[in-house]
Amino acid sequence: MAEHAWWLLCGVVGMYLYDAVLLLFHNEVVFYERGGRWSFSIGSDFELGGRHVYVPPLFSPTGAILRLRWSTRVPPGVAVALRGLRAWRVAMRAMVPRTLAIAMLFAAMPAAMQANGLILLAWLVALYASIVLGVAKLWRLHRVSGLARKEALAISSDALLCAPFALDILRKQGLKAADRFDVVSTAHALLDADERRRLAEAIRSRLQRQMDLEEPDSERHVMLRNYADDMAGALA
Repeated sequence: MAEHAWWLLCGVVGMYLYDAVLLLFHNEVVFYERGGRWSFSIGSDFELGGRHVYVPPLFSPTGAILRLRWSTRVPPGVAVALRGLRAWRVAMRAMVPRTLAIAMLFAAMPAAMQANGLILLAWLVALYASIVLGVAKLWRLHRVSGLARKEALAISSDALLCAPFALDILRKQGLKAADRFDVVSTAHALLDADERRRLAEAIRSRLQRQMDLEEPDSERHVMLRNYADDMAGALA
C-alpha cells in the first residue's frame, strides 16, 4: 500500500476516535450495550479539562449507548420514562443493519485502496450510499428514538460531511437523552442487580470526592451523604 494510503487510514482512525470518545462530567454515566448485555461506565479517573474520559467499545459501533446524569431533580413518571426507553431501544435495533453495513465497508477500506481505480471508486460509491441510507433510516425513526429535528440534523450532517463520523450514527442517538430518561429507572430496566450495585458504589465514590471538600458537619456534606444513601436504596 502506498505511503499516502497509510496516512489516509490513520486519518480515518483518528477522526473516528475523535468522534467516539466522550468527556463526562462528574455526575454523568454512560449505559452501553455489548454482546446483548448492558453495563455502565462513569469514565476514567483520568480527567481532561476537568472531565472524565470514556472510550466506548470501538469495535462495536452497533452497540447502543445512553449518556445520562444523576441529579436531585425528581424524574418524570417511571412508566412514562420506560415507555420512551422501550421505543428508543426499538429504534436502535432498527439502525443496526445500516450501521453494520457502514462498518463493514470501512473494514474493507485497506483492500479497496490496494485494488485498481475502478474497484476503489465502486467502494466509495457503496460507502456513501450506505451512509445516505443510514441517514434516511435515522430520519424515519427520529420520532421513535426521541430525537428533536435539530439533533437529527446535527447527526446527519456529521455523517454526510465526514464519512468516519457515520460509524457513530447509532451511538450518537443516545447522547442527548438526559432530559428524557432518569438514571434509576434506566438502571432497573437495563442492568442486573450486581451492575446496579456497582453503579451505586461508583456514584457514591464520585459524591465522596465532593464530600471531602466540605466540612463534615456542613449542610452540603449532609445533603451529599443522604443523596448517596438514597441512590443506593433506589438502585438496590
